[in-house]
Amino acid sequence: MKNTNCTDDFLNALPGRVSVLGAARSGIAAARFFTDRGVPVFISDVCGEKKLAEILNRENITVQSEANGHSDQILESDLIILSPGIRSDIEILKKARNNGVPVWSEIELGYRASRAKFLAVTGSTGKSTTVSLLAEALLSAGKQAVAAGNIGLPLISVSPGLSEQAYVVAEVSSFQLETIDRFRPAVSAVLNLMKNHLDRYENENEYYEAKKNIAANQTPDDILVLNMHEFRLREWAEQIGGRVRVVWFGAENYGEECFYISGGDVVYRFNGSEGKIVALKEIKLKGEHNYLNVCAAAAIAVASGVSATDIAKGLCSFAGLSHRLEFVAEIDGVGFYNDSKATTAESVACAVGAFDGGVHLIAGGRDKGCDFQKIKSNIAGKVKNIALIGEASERIETVLKDVAPIKKFSSLTEAVEFSAANAKRGEQVVFSPGCSSFDMFNSFEHRGEIFKELVKALCGEKIA
Repeated sequence: MKNTNCTDDFLNALPGRVSVLGAARSGIAAARFFTDRGVPVFISDVCGEKKLAEILNRENITVQSEANGHSDQILESDLIILSPGIRSDIEILKKARNNGVPVWSEIELGYRASRAKFLAVTGSTGKSTTVSLLAEALLSAGKQAVAAGNIGLPLISVSPGLSEQAYVVAEVSSFQLETIDRFRPAVSAVLNLMKNHLDRYENENEYYEAKKNIAANQTPDDILVLNMHEFRLREWAEQIGGRVRVVWFGAENYGEECFYISGGDVVYRFNGSEGKIVALKEIKLKGEHNYLNVCAAAAIAVASGVSATDIAKGLCSFAGLSHRLEFVAEIDGVGFYNDSKATTAESVACAVGAFDGGVHLIAGGRDKGCDFQKIKSNIAGKVKNIALIGEASERIETVLKDVAPIKKFSSLTEAVEFSAANAKRGEQVVFSPGCSSFDMFNSFEHRGEIFKELVKALCGEKIA
């Protein structure tokens, strides 16, 4: 696997001045990368002056900055780094491009500044789990690997210090892929394409095209791993022809090279060889959606040159991530599960589908335009009632009103108390929002931690 990062060219000719838009995790990490190398940085954020000052003081970083919006001072730079929470088509960035100032996402910067091999994963759901599975598989095979990117650890905070033998397993979002330039992973994967982020994109197709940028710079020397069950991805594979080598994953045998489920095992056909990766019964993660994530992780690992037998240990040892259908507690025979990472309708269907029935669903948040109509048949009969919160509650109620009894609440506290009071022994309270968190919480992690605290408060010392 050849590295194509152009690291030396970039590090030997750093820009004279850099503007960073957004003072969240990735923005601060990018600013620190440049200030540590003596490059002047200008940070611009829409937050108030007091909040921005608090952030810079907490992060112990000294830079020029502006609050309350993005001024033309941004244009007085040789490079602009854009945080994923900021739209790439705002007026100041149009001016920058017209002036010839490049605009990069933090993943482009992390790629340019690293000598490591890049493996990249995108999709509407399952990204964090697949990236984590893949990193565990590589580590179990004795490789140096780090999971970073949209999973929560900025790429630029870790990628520059890695060797040529190391792997960066990058979770990348559609927002980050909008502003790449030379980003070229040796192996990339698109897990799925589902209706999402229509609060940001004009239509579904615009969102899907942003996802496809993950392979924009790949060549026949690189590998693109795709979900065989997604008709849009099958059409895309036909369109790109031989421009990049395609490997498939899924629940059945498909295509020339494939990682799939057969007879209770994850098996493969790749590079002229066939064999078994792992038995599903040995995997700690459960549910069809997680088995597909395992297939995808196995495909990326083997395509990266790792032995099929070497990766099984890592796939089996991985027990899951926080906020991904995370078991919180059992109270008087009722199970409580935190699936705060669920920000699509399909994720809600996966969470509900993990149980035979008796689900008391808590959902809602900021509306991203996800299609809840599509999941009605998946959750009908399994959900006993639905507690809704947040800005999307009215729309979700309209769509799901004939699936189960619905009540709307003004707070997560009220929704948890209602669901707990109505759940009987042997049933489950599942917090799977299907929406973003930003109407009521700082992040999906913040939302999930609040849910867990509320569950613990239900019975105090009963929970260990």
